[in-house]
Formats: sequence, structure tokens, C-alpha cells
Amino acid sequence: MRLIRTNQVPDGSILGRDIITGRDAVPLLRAGVSIDQRYRDALGKAGIYAIYVADELSEGIVPVPAISDEARLLTTRAVAAAFDEAKRSIAAGKSLPTAAANSLTQVVERILLEIEETEVGSLVLINNACADAYVIQHAIDVTALGLMIGRRLMGEQGWTDVRGVRQHGKRDERLARLGMGLLLHDIGKLAVPADILSKPGKLTESEWEVMKTHPRVGLDLIRDSSAWCPLVHAVVLRHHERWDGSGYPDGKQAEEIHEMARIAAVADAYLAITSERAYATARPPHEAVREILDGAQTLFDPVVCQVFSRVVAPYPPGSDVELVDGRRGIVVSVPEDELDRPVVRVISGPDAPYEVSLLDDPSIQIAGWGEPPVQAAVAA
Repeated sequence: MRLIRTNQVPDGSILGRDIITGRDAVPLLRAGVSIDQRYRDALGKAGIYAIYVADELSEGIVPVPAISDEARLLTTRAVAAAFDEAKRSIAAGKSLPTAAANSLTQVVERILLEIEETEVGSLVLINNACADAYVIQHAIDVTALGLMIGRRLMGEQGWTDVRGVRQHGKRDERLARLGMGLLLHDIGKLAVPADILSKPGKLTESEWEVMKTHPRVGLDLIRDSSAWCPLVHAVVLRHHERWDGSGYPDGKQAEEIHEMARIAAVADAYLAITSERAYATARPPHEAVREILDGAQTLFDPVVCQVFSRVVAPYPPGSDVELVDGRRGIVVSVPEDELDRPVVRVISGPDAPYEVSLLDDPSIQIAGWGEPPVQAAVAA
């Protein structure tokens, strides 16, 4: 199957993956439905900017989601329940109850297990969820991506303790706490008025000040409970801080920002860029990858960006691409060591379709994709 912008899907195309809606992850449309104008209009209104279709040209191409449908369903229900509890806690001026940690711990363990058993470089992070499911699905996807980055980073370089010393033990425990922080990173937004969260245009200065309160509100929700350790606190409070000090809520910079929050910042930004939101149109993965890598050593930790570049493919399987010579194709697979040199099924021109490996033939380039800048940024 392949990913196509919803408004460009031809009549009669077969939906390749379920479209998720609501807190129970119930499909709005199920795989196998034949798409027509009526469905395109409905999907557009629901905020679905692109869908997977199964057709002859993409036969045998199987994009692998970051987490399985079963895990997403279980995680959606657990996160939705935790968020409901958080709303009640906010209204009552209380902390999030310790009991909420139990179900979240289980889903973090499930996500960790799944990403450990899958070839990370070929995973697809595009989630076919409706706008009404955005907050919950965003938390889940940020968790999956953040754990992919954290697992690779800690496996290669260990982690830094409170004394600034690199450690290599207790990685699973560390990742579990990272995952909990990632699931809860935006929980403070539940206190932000809906008309600000869903405003289609630019926020006013006063609205922006309200938006910037959400990390501290989130921290206040979990600060007084023993279930949420300081590592979780750091992710919730600092995921909008930036490497150069331009972030919020406190303008921390570089190593002043906890390493886990620096991982969360990259995962959160990438998933925000590739998602359809009220105030911004979703952008394709390669543009989001480019923006993250361009931000290395200014907005984001350059080391985290370097690991990110080896985890997230700019053109995941199922992506439509154009080669510099004008040929169009679909990405079939992605080599683990060079994520921007995929195998492409050429679908235009003489003798099409046929497959070419960009890794085997350096002369073949994808239009609009040059050498990623992250390596130079890290070395500087």
C-alpha cells in the first residue's frame, strides 16, 4: 500500500488502513472501503490529510506502524482514562491520583516490547487519526518515537546521572520512566481553554501566555504523587525548552535541560509537524526530518538529532517520491544504515514498474533531498 493525500485519492481506491476516531480508537472507516468523493469530503472534514490505499502499483509494500493496532487500542483507552482523571483533578485543584500510574506503566512496557522487536528504521509514524483523537494519539506517537530515540541513544552512549557521569546500567528502568513522561508530556494542556487549543490562526500575545503555562500545570498535576518520579517531572516541565534557550517555561539551555526532555522535544516537534492541526497543515515526513536536523545545535540537542536521523526515515515505506530525473516512484523498503537511500518502485516512464536501490546506485537522487546537515552540526 502507499500513502496519498486525501484530496488526490482516485475514485475507487481501496483504503489500506483503518481511520481511527475517538477515545476508544474506533475506526471511522475500515480498511477495504472503496473511496469516492463522499468519503474524501468526510475525511477532509475530519482532519485526515492523507490515507493509505492498496492498489496494484503498491502491491507487496507493507508500511509497518510504530505500534500495532492492538497496542494502540489498549494505550488509547489507558491514556484517555488518565486524561479524564486529570481533568477531574484540575477542576478539584488536586494532583493526579497514583492509581493512574498502574495502567500507564503497563502500556509503556507494551510499547517498549514492540519497538524492541521491530526494525526501527522502517517504521511508519504517520497515524490515520481524526482531529478529535489528536491529543491522545499525539501522546501515544510521541511516546513511541521518544522511546525509539531513547533506546538507541542509551544503548550506544548510556545516560547521564545527577553528577553528570555517564551510566550504562538500568536502561530498561530508565526507558520506562522516559515513556511515562512522554505519555504525560502535554497533560497540562487539559487546563488550556479549547478555543485557544483549537484556534485556527495565530495566537494573540495573551493567548500564547496561557498556552505556555501547560508544562508547569502538568508538573503541578503530578508533583505531589510518589508515582511520578523526578525523571517524569523533567519531561513534562522541560519538553518545550530549547537548546539555545529560546524555549519555555524558563528559557533553560543546553545541558541545563534534562536529557530526557531533550529527547521529548525532538519527538514532540517531529510529530507536531507531520500532524494536521487547527493552525497548521500536516507536512510530509521528509520535511519534518529536515526541520529537526536543521534545528540541531540551535533548537535541539545535536546528539539527540544525530540519533533521530538514524531512527526516522525521511521517506518511509509507502511514500510517493520523485527522482531528480522526473521519474515517480513508491518507497518499497529502507536500509537500516542509510535511511535516506531507500529501494524505490519506479511507476512512471518506459518499462515501469521496476525497482531501483538508491543505496546501490549513488547517481540516483530524490528530488528536494540533499545531504542532511546534522553531521556537520554535531561535528562543529
